[in-house]
Order: sequence, then structure tokens, then C-alpha cells
Amino acid sequence: MMQALPPIPEGAEILQAGGRGGTGNVLYVFRNAQPPVVLKVYRTRRSHLNEFLKNFSERNLEGKRGATAAIRQATEKLCIDLWSREGFDVVQRVERPLPAGLTLPALWLVYCDEPVLWDVLTDRHRAVATKLPLIESLGSSLSRRHTRAVELNEPLLVHEHGHIKHFFVQGERLIAFDLEHGFKPGYPVIKAVARELSGIAYSLVRADEKVAEQFLGAFASGYRNKALLNQAIAEVAHGGGVVGKVRRWSERKRGSSHSKTRVMERLGELLQSDAGRL
Repeated sequence: MMQALPPIPEGAEILQAGGRGGTGNVLYVFRNAQPPVVLKVYRTRRSHLNEFLKNFSERNLEGKRGATAAIRQATEKLCIDLWSREGFDVVQRVERPLPAGLTLPALWLVYCDEPVLWDVLTDRHRAVATKLPLIESLGSSLSRRHTRAVELNEPLLVHEHGHIKHFFVQGERLIAFDLEHGFKPGYPVIKAVARELSGIAYSLVRADEKVAEQFLGAFASGYRNKALLNQAIAEVAHGGGVVGKVRRWSERKRGSSHSKTRVMERLGELLQSDAGRL
């Protein structure tokens, strides 16, 4: 059933309104505000039945906080505040009242009018040499954040959906966003780290397969906590219990050389190669 969009608030324009059948989040941008801000309105995704099933799966089978609009809003707020408090670059929240008549779960965010890392790394007009420092910086920031996540035993310091599409490039800074899904307390941090790292590594390879080794090498160089990186590689390649075995069997059956498992194994091979040269 088609959902009607919430009324467009005064002074706003629609920045994003995705989803099938009129479902999904809506983002309104207020360009004349100081600073410009985005109002992110969280809505049901797909049908109510599908959202119920997705919420049940996340909470009971996947070790996540849940998928309803209200839970996603609460999770993103928690993550942004935690990441900010720990000193990691993340899109910032703004405290202000919601527009009149809007009661859906929503958050005010500082508007970031910058390209995402995926667009920068897939731009064939940019020299590879200008991309490698950004990738090394990405590795460095993830290494610091993951190390802190392990120290605090805090899985919310790990991005649930690791991908280079989830970082704005603001000069030399990489600003994380899209944190509306997260792992529940008690979820094994190393498993969360392995999931984010495999997603990041896979997206780096997909960004430009011709220079994939350079991209992975720059990322590994930036990731200072090599022990943790090796733990994550081992988790992807050998861990996960029955589910992990089924996933790896499925990847081998498809014969893909760019599966997340294979990409992480390539990352491990680069680490071994670098260690052998020292």
C-alpha cells in the first residue's frame, strides 16, 4: 500500500524519498538554516508485515537492535552521540523542535554537502595517487575506532553496514553516516569488526578492480592494529560457526573471486607479504 509523504515543512525541500511503494525514510534539507540542516524522518520500510519479519530477524536471529522506525531512530541517535563522545568523525545531531504537525520518529542532522567516498574512488578522472591517502586515512580511523570498541566491549562503535558509501569526504576528514542499524549489547565485538571490515574491503575492490591491490594495500597500511586486523580476517575466513561455513560454501559454489571471504584473504596475504619484507 502506497504511503503518503509527510507534509513538506516550511523552508524545506526533499533531499531523499526512497523506498518501494512510497515507503522508506524521507530526508528534508533546510538550506537557509545556519548551519544548513537535514531532518531525517524514519518510516516503515516496505510493508508492515515485512518490517515485522525484519525486526524479528534482527532482534532474535542477527544480534541487532531491531528494524522498526522508532528503533532505527533511537539506534542512530545512540550511535551518533557515542561516536561523537569518543572523538570519531560522524555526522552531527542538532537539538531543535520538530516542525508543527510532524510526530514521526525523526532526527535533526547537520547537512553535509560533500561527495561520498565511493563516488571519489570510482571517479576515473581522479588520479589513483590522490585516492590512496584517503584510503589509508580510512584504515587509520577504523583501526582507532575498532580498537576502542574492543577496549569498551561496545559493538555500537562498529558500523553495522560497512561500505565506503557511508563516509562523506570533507577535505581530509571522512565523516561517517547512516547508523540507524546497530548491534545489541553483548554482541561479540570481533564479529562486528569482521563484518564491517569485510564490507569495507569488498567495497574497495568493487570501486576499481584494476587497482584493487593498491586500494587494499593502502587500507592495510593505515590500519595500525595489525593484530586486530588479523583476528578479523581469521573470523571471516574460518569463524561464524555453521552460518559461516554455509556462507563460505555458497561463495565457493558461485566461484566468485570477489566474495567478502576472498577479499579478506587477499588482505591477509598482503599483510603476510609486507611482514616478509621487513
